[in-house]
Amino acid sequence: HPTSATRSAARHALAHGPYVHFGPSTRLASRVSVISHVRMDAAVPVEDALDGWLTSTGRDATPLQMSAARDVIGALADFWAQVCTTADSPFEERALAFPDLNADSQMFSRFVHHINSCSEMCETLGQEVFVAMRHPDNQAEGEPPAPCPLLLLRKAANGGLGFDPDDDDPFWADFPDDLGAELGEEGAEGVASDEEVLKQTRKWVEAVICHMGVCPFSSTADRAGLPAGGVEYPITRVRTADEVYLEFWAQVERMQETDERTLSTVLLITPDFCNYSPGGFDALADTLNEALTLLGVERELQLVFFHPEYTFRDGKQRAGGDDEAANFARRSPFPMINLLRTPQVRTAQKGIPTGSVYAVNERNMASVGTNELKRMLEDRDWSPVYERTDFEEHASRQG
Repeated sequence: HPTSATRSAARHALAHGPYVHFGPSTRLASRVSVISHVRMDAAVPVEDALDGWLTSTGRDATPLQMSAARDVIGALADFWAQVCTTADSPFEERALAFPDLNADSQMFSRFVHHINSCSEMCETLGQEVFVAMRHPDNQAEGEPPAPCPLLLLRKAANGGLGFDPDDDDPFWADFPDDLGAELGEEGAEGVASDEEVLKQTRKWVEAVICHMGVCPFSSTADRAGLPAGGVEYPITRVRTADEVYLEFWAQVERMQETDERTLSTVLLITPDFCNYSPGGFDALADTLNEALTLLGVERELQLVFFHPEYTFRDGKQRAGGDDEAANFARRSPFPMINLLRTPQVRTAQKGIPTGSVYAVNERNMASVGTNELKRMLEDRDWSPVYERTDFEEHASRQG
């Protein structure tokens, strides 16, 4: 059996090995704690108990990584960091343990259910990497109970599904050669620099969100919320859903750790992910919204999604119809995920009803007109908005 020194070396390679090429994944190494306090057995520290469990289940070659996460937000951030490195690791299987996670068997099952939902969007999870759960209260056949909640990340046999659009296969004959460019993948032309992405996004926020009053609680591109706090615009150039999930949960963690007056809201911009695929971005939004309700994250977080081709899903025939102008309240220069603090949203709703906000925004957008809104978005020129001083204002419950 491997000695503790061998296992320690394996864990070090897991966190620091040369295959860890995706930048944000190194965040997990900085979060790993060497747990020495007592948990399941008063005589056995949890790290030793986990090593013993791996040995007893025939997983001597499986390196162990322990997350310091105490809630599902941190656990998801650490999980996605592992997913984004497992495919390129030299290990066939890796164990990610959550000794401090407050999750009973039902909650951990919901956690894994959410992960499986996300796999339908991913290029790595569900294709090259598969996940199995273990929990002290949910024993797998032929195995002793795990000392704490943990996930086993296994690489797919033969490296995944094994087909490629470059293969000589008639299935791919009708696909355009520039399919990657259409989906906003690597090789797409005309993608703006980070500086240009930030500049165009801030111009849009100032004109549409603030001046037109789409969000009545945003005073400038830098101040929003109740109480007013800072706004941040992180830009990620990742191209896969796996990486977007990692970036997203890292931002949720940052909001958790930052005072609301310092950081009220975050606009996570993904210019290289689903820029030309509103349906794909919508599917990603569904998985993130699922996490809010399924895992109870909605107590802390609310989400709003923006996309250059966004269409509301409220039953109206907005696309191509008379109501299409309303969509431009959510049509930003680049795909974005807006992270909002739930307590601030609840405070805002006490002052101005959400339905009233939507109705006023719809009338204001209609007053500009679909064609003019399209032109402004295409030209990245919202100067005509500032020529208007007659946009309808949002009425408070008292007003």
